Amino acid sequence: MSVNLRTAIGAFALIFLAVVGVAAAGGVLLDTAPPDTEPVTDDHWRLDSVEPDTVSEGGDIEMESGEPSNTVVVHLGSSTTGAGGGLPVLPIEDGNAPTEADIGTLGGARRGVTPLTSTLIENGHEVRFYGGIRSGERLQSLLADADAFVTTAPGALSGPDADAVNSFVEAGGRTLVASDPGNAGALTDFGSPFGVYGDAGYVYDMEHNDAGYLSVLVQPPESTPLTEGVEQVVLRGAASVGSADDSATLTTAETSRLSTTRESGSYTVAVRSESLAVVGDSSFFAPENARRADNGVFIGNLADFLVSGDAPDVSFGPPTGPGGGTPPGGGMPPGGPTPPEPPEPPENATA
Repeated sequence: MSVNLRTAIGAFALIFLAVVGVAAAGGVLLDTAPPDTEPVTDDHWRLDSVEPDTVSEGGDIEMESGEPSNTVVVHLGSSTTGAGGGLPVLPIEDGNAPTEADIGTLGGARRGVTPLTSTLIENGHEVRFYGGIRSGERLQSLLADADAFVTTAPGALSGPDADAVNSFVEAGGRTLVASDPGNAGALTDFGSPFGVYGDAGYVYDMEHNDAGYLSVLVQPPESTPLTEGVEQVVLRGAASVGSADDSATLTTAETSRLSTTRESGSYTVAVRSESLAVVGDSSFFAPENARRADNGVFIGNLADFLVSGDAPDVSFGPPTGPGGGTPPGGGMPPGGPTPPEPPEPPENATA
């Protein structure tokens, strides 16, 4: 066999063996299953995983009291309200760019308390609205014939009106004050005779809320007539309030914070001092909020509170003008003392 032939046969054999080896290796690779891998997380594409947690809707607002017809005077104010009437605009600080979060309700201030007032009326009670000193009415006259008083704007009460309400509370008249953030000073001035005060700022909670950190979830620390049947209430913009005896009707979770200090802890947002009840929010009265969680039960309990007291025996004295002064043409009340006669001129004086 020639050298060239042997060389050709050897080259062919090498090429054949190389091809067979590559084919065998490829078969092994093709027969090998891919390694197990973790599935790609795609929760961010699922709407049910990103929808904020919310509370369930409650039932109808009901009263348990069988009291005969009572008269409830309701004051809503306007000077401290936010957009929509009756509710505040909260300042929210975000770095160097402060913004505002409106938690108001559309439709006017009276709509904002419709669940309470309609419940009272449906149960046979009379509701009278007081529009402030500019309305031309006298709050003293209304309270003289009233059994209970409600205000959602204590800061809008004039000095004489606040004094009249204080006298009404002291006489045992049931009074409900819903004091939104921004009314701490007015609430403290009004409530200090009864050991009630307000804290500056507002409460927020990043964990226990109803689809927003301003909509805090609050609970009663213990069962009282105001919280009977209540497990959870939603307040959409709450102020911290307190009382001298540390009696709390509703409190926040430990995860809540106060806007002025950023300190976390449980804050009191509702208190009662005998015939005076104070809640650090008025938004829960609004129709769109009244049936969230146990808000309706709480509103029904507040309505019972207003009409369950004894009729107050209070007197406000002679009529006064809108600012508390004597009305025009009324320099001396009927039956009052006669002004003294002017003194006689001296004998040497000329007429």
